[in-house]
Order: sequence, then C-alpha cells, then structure tokens
Amino acid sequence: MIQQTSLKAYFEEVKPTLGKRQKVVLEAFKCKENFTNTELANFLQWPINCLTPRVFELREKGLVEEIKRRPCKATGRTAIAWGLTEKGITSL
Repeated sequence: MIQQTSLKAYFEEVKPTLGKRQKVVLEAFKCKENFTNTELANFLQWPINCLTPRVFELREKGLVEEIKRRPCKATGRTAIAWGLTEKGITSL
C-alpha cells in the first residue's frame, strides 16, 4: 500500500518532471504486463538506443523494475523483462 504522502510527492514532484518519451514508455505498459528492451522498442517502433535510456531513467525514478529474466520474444535470448512498480502503476 502506498502512503498518501508518497502519492502527493509523486503527483506534485515526479510526474510533472517526466519527459514526453518517458510518458510514452510508461503508457506502453498498459498494453502488456512486461517487456524486454527489444520487445518494447519493437512495440513502440523506436530504435533501441532511444528506448534504453528512457527505461533507465524510469528505473531511477522508481517507476519501472526488473520483473523476471526470460527469453525475449524478439531475439530468443534471455533478457530482463521490465514492468511497472507499484509507484509506476499509480502514475498511469
């Protein structure tokens, strides 16, 4: 459960500071529970080098976290699947 003070801080301080591309990445998680970087880049039709910095920034803000390691559906290699944190879910 998230404390009211945490929610207030998020809506007053964190959310307004999200960039346009960060918001697009967060919104993608409404469509699917978790993505690898390659899957998410393909889903958004972005170059991988435009996506990975956004995922990193969202991880630093505590909005996205590692869910599990699994085979990537795009590459077949084991990769980290990212998903929303509780804080990330409340931001949508």
